[in-house]
Amino acid sequence: MKFRIMGLALSLCLVLSSCGGQDGGGQVSLLAQAAGWDDTQTLLVIGGREVPGWRYLYWLAAACDQVQEEYTLSGAELDWQAAVGTGTLADEVKDQALRDTALYTQVELWAEQYGYTLTQEDQASLEQEWQEQTAGGEEAALRQLESQGLTRERAEELASVGLLYAGLYRMCQTEGSPLAPTQEELQAFAVQQGIVTVDRIFYPAGEDADAARAQAEKAFSALNGAADQAEVFTALASAAGDPAGPRTITVGDGMLDPELEEAAAALEEGQCSGILETEAGFSILRRLSDDSQELAGAWFDVQLQNAAADVSVETGERYDQLDPAEFYTALERLREQPEQTE
Repeated sequence: MKFRIMGLALSLCLVLSSCGGQDGGGQVSLLAQAAGWDDTQTLLVIGGREVPGWRYLYWLAAACDQVQEEYTLSGAELDWQAAVGTGTLADEVKDQALRDTALYTQVELWAEQYGYTLTQEDQASLEQEWQEQTAGGEEAALRQLESQGLTRERAEELASVGLLYAGLYRMCQTEGSPLAPTQEELQAFAVQQGIVTVDRIFYPAGEDADAARAQAEKAFSALNGAADQAEVFTALASAAGDPAGPRTITVGDGMLDPELEEAAAALEEGQCSGILETEAGFSILRRLSDDSQELAGAWFDVQLQNAAADVSVETGERYDQLDPAEFYTALERLREQPEQTE
């Protein structure tokens, strides 16, 4: 399953954070210079919480960077007016930045609601990560911060949100926590999301499909005659051609062929399939019980995403007039001339 939604952002923040408490000495950030206004002022109100402009601009710059990289790799010329959905590419990056900002803000709102605050262990993990990431020198990390329009203080703020998320994630997996789902909720969620845990005996077709089919038939016969089918299945799966072992999939995530996903979803817990033939070879599946901890984590991420999508967002004239293409052009120019940003 690929439900964890904060990993990339958290890793980025950890790399760039926990440098101490300095705030950049009052220097105007690249984000503020590119936007042309004070990025410390409130730009958005999300869920009743005031959000300073720099947090939104940080995510806007990140979205623009990603688009620029994709265009560069494809060899195409970046066109901010290219049609995307019902709007333009510029509209899409602006909306993506708003979604990212809302998601981080929702984490803070939930941390307040459920009473989670950073622990000593959280703070220690930041320090440890910083020590590891600055092995090549602290100045280089600080320059990277500046290129993203961040100060030490701002990077630590973003990193702290990632750690709040991790703490809330653990809460949802802790029995008796106000965030922990019931078993009924987990079961309903698994069905709704198409989540299935399976093991597989797999014989690749290779250059001799008949030999692979014969191996599958022999394995199927051994399963049918086994006193302990689960034990025999595990042994056969380990000896066959699929090294992945038991895995939890979400129908449509591509971890298995569509035909195998459909067959897995149709099995009852503990039940084995027949021999399933695909272009890759021959498979026998066994449905396993879902990992409650993993399922609870996936449930939490979906609830968080839904809450962030539904949270109230108030914008204003400054946000409405913000042009992503103009902002990013100015930001790139500033990045190329760091000596002029002081």
